[in-house]
Amino acid sequence: MKESAEMKNRDRVITIPVLLNEKTFRNFALFDSFWVKKRWIRPVVFAVLMIGFALVCLLLKKEQSGMIAAVLLAIGLGLPLIYIGSFLSQVNMLAIKNHLSPARKVYTVILQDKGIRAVNHQIKEPDLEVSWKDTWKAFYRKDCVYLYISPARAFLLPKGQADVADEVLRKFLRSHIQ
Repeated sequence: MKESAEMKNRDRVITIPVLLNEKTFRNFALFDSFWVKKRWIRPVVFAVLMIGFALVCLLLKKEQSGMIAAVLLAIGLGLPLIYIGSFLSQVNMLAIKNHLSPARKVYTVILQDKGIRAVNHQIKEPDLEVSWKDTWKAFYRKDCVYLYISPARAFLLPKGQADVADEVLRKFLRSHIQ
């Protein structure tokens, strides 16, 4: 009750100066690519098809079918592993390029009843303002909230960085995002 009264007195403004580190960035990149954008589907379908073709080769029991099955199996498992390894390598290089170790302040998100305002600390640009009706989704993870203002753009709100308790932040977001 005390937190609700405090938020009403402050005109329901939550400020989150976001300090981003490599781990939080990496976790978000994995979540965004493989959960939100579902980029795991193509490598899995490819692997299943190649394994299926390898099994068909083995069942045919023709000359050289064992070798062809082994090649298909190696390609079917190898290429998806290379895809995932390449993705993880790119994420790590991007985290290094953005100097996220140690954690650094990248932006400040200000949540109000009328909408979201974000101040970028990396580059000089006008503040971004988004109304709640234009906000896409919020995903609540154990260490961070991913606040998507569109399917292609999100703000990371790490746990413990808001000027209110994490549960108050969650309730505030849930009351504004449909």
